[in-house]
Amino acid sequence: MYVVIRRTKLSGSPEEVVRRTRDHIAPLIEGRPGFRGYCAFVTEDGNAAFSVGIFDDKDAAMQAHQRVRDWIEANMRDLMPEPPEVMAGKTVFDSIAHPQEQIKDRQQALFILVRTYSGLPGQAETMHSAVSQHTLPAIMDAPGFRGFYAFRDEANPDRAISVSLFDSREHATHSHEEVLNIMREQLGEMAYREPQVTAGETAVLATA
Repeated sequence: MYVVIRRTKLSGSPEEVVRRTRDHIAPLIEGRPGFRGYCAFVTEDGNAAFSVGIFDDKDAAMQAHQRVRDWIEANMRDLMPEPPEVMAGKTVFDSIAHPQEQIKDRQQALFILVRTYSGLPGQAETMHSAVSQHTLPAIMDAPGFRGFYAFRDEANPDRAISVSLFDSREHATHSHEEVLNIMREQLGEMAYREPQVTAGETAVLATA
């Protein structure tokens, strides 16, 4: 699968950003070939909006990304005057909850954690092993787990991003603390850098 994350600074009403995203942007990509999922949230300080799009492959993702970019350029520059920061790449790891959990979630918001790891050269293989053997199983077995995606940013291969989805802030926070402890143990305090973390409740959520 292929993931595209957009981070855009806001200069207007977060509520209006959510409304336009829900009413116009999500329908632009929902149901298109290769679409798997989309969610968006405004950071708790209200200064930026994040969106996460999940697709079968890069071609489908880039076509959807272009449609979104064109619509925002024409209709949302009053709220998003600056170009977005874009992070994208093919997933190295991905997992979702059982189908019955996905169906239940279509009527409720989820809580999302985006972790950004920088400075990976020299420990990429060790981190890959730690995630596959320890971190991912712990996340999948955590209460409230809904989805996990991890990828290397194609534009900046020294940066890795993971996206975790849970049914509540409480479950997301508990899992995040466990992930940090596991990575410290596996990589060691000297080799491990704390990730940059952005979190929030999904204001827009669509699944295939």
